[in-house]
Amino acid sequence: MSTVLLLALIAMVGFSGAGMVALVGKKSGPSRRSYSSAVAAGILLALAFADLFPEGLEMAGTAAIGGFVAGFVLLFLTEALSRVHVDHLAEDGALKGTLLWPLFLGLAVHNLADGFVLGVAAGASTAVSGLLGLGILVHQVPVGLSLAAILVASRVTRAKMVWTTLALGLAIPIAAVSTMALPVPDEGGLGILTGAAGGVLAYMGAAHLLPETQAGDAGRLSGLLFAATLVVTTLGLTIVLGH
Repeated sequence: MSTVLLLALIAMVGFSGAGMVALVGKKSGPSRRSYSSAVAAGILLALAFADLFPEGLEMAGTAAIGGFVAGFVLLFLTEALSRVHVDHLAEDGALKGTLLWPLFLGLAVHNLADGFVLGVAAGASTAVSGLLGLGILVHQVPVGLSLAAILVASRVTRAKMVWTTLALGLAIPIAAVSTMALPVPDEGGLGILTGAAGGVLAYMGAAHLLPETQAGDAGRLSGLLFAATLVVTTLGLTIVLGH
């Protein structure tokens, strides 16, 4: 248990440390917020399609497709029926805070899934557990950076940046430790949840963040930044992590 907890804490530090980058860019102007949205969209879409979706397929087979579609459609219908997405920009060009909860939910499910995987791997050899922990740490860093970019674009307070980043990071060790005492989803259930998290992140990236990359005078450059981020993150996930 001590090894699992250590690995989970390291992954939490990687995620939360990357998320704290938001504190540096809090006072950025509209152009920088557009760039932040472009980076976040590229990372989230790469994570959804090159990480979470294939990982879900590996664990749950085609059932993960249903999870992905359900996550995407449920979020779309929630916004369509509640008319939340009528205007997702505040008057100062920042993302509205009311639209952040679906993203936080998707990231929470993502981090919980990573924690569950670490906990389930507790019975494996030290070498296997270590490699798994390293892989989770490596891919938690871009997740944290995407959160930082979105927090910058939303212009939330520093206090909210800190507690949001720490709370989402804590999901990893909490899930890892809970596998020792509480019943957790089997591999199939975890795969469906992972697919659903991918659907949520894909929707947020495509429906909310991509439009920001075309806003204002930064449209062309932010569009190129989005494309570069998407390609680099996808290559990193598929080549370096072997997803």
